[in-house]
Amino acid sequence: MRAIGMYGYVDKYDFIMAVAKTITIMGRSVLVVDATMDDKYKYMIPNISNEDKYVTQYGEVDFAVGFNSFEQLQQYMGEHNIDIEKYSFVLLDVESVDKYNSFSSVSVDKSYLFIASNLVSINKNEELVRAMREKNQEAELVFTKVFYRSYTTRAATNYMEEKVANYAVKWSDEVYDVSVDEQDIMVNVDSQYSGLIDLRKHTKQYILYLCEFVSKLLGDEDEKNILKEIKRRKN
Repeated sequence: MRAIGMYGYVDKYDFIMAVAKTITIMGRSVLVVDATMDDKYKYMIPNISNEDKYVTQYGEVDFAVGFNSFEQLQQYMGEHNIDIEKYSFVLLDVESVDKYNSFSSVSVDKSYLFIASNLVSINKNEELVRAMREKNQEAELVFTKVFYRSYTTRAATNYMEEKVANYAVKWSDEVYDVSVDEQDIMVNVDSQYSGLIDLRKHTKQYILYLCEFVSKLLGDEDEKNILKEIKRRKN
């Protein structure tokens, strides 16, 4: 199991769901853990058990919703005879300091920092990075930048890097600039109502973003092969 931190004060759940779907298309199992401030996934993922906390499948992806800590999730999975180690990947969607602290016991293999160019996102991300440094005073903090759904200016980039410079952050060589146009937004809305995560309806550019992102994440799959597998899918 590889735990992947998807950090940042950005509404990134649609992209994370698309990444998770792509991972399953490539034959790996994945669990998305909702560690957002206001439990966003609870309002998108159907809850057939009427429980406050649950693990369920949606669009062939497993989601853990309503948990306040990783220990609570592990206890739930043990009680339901679910082995968390069976998953190839666990994706943690974390937005805030409080949620980071609640799930900080997870040993994360790779960290992405999702960045929007507005000041609220940048300043909130600074708070998050500061909390991560306080929890890991001697550890190396390495992030991969993901500029998401925003126009990125040099001023915004410089400001963001200055904000986190005091916390000895290192940036990986990977950088993603994921734009989303009107068609992609409509596909995401349709997916929420249909219960299907149909990647093929997205714009070509968005799908190429996914292929590049997942290729680097998996480490052993070529982008062209991922694209081919997405096109072959019926849903």
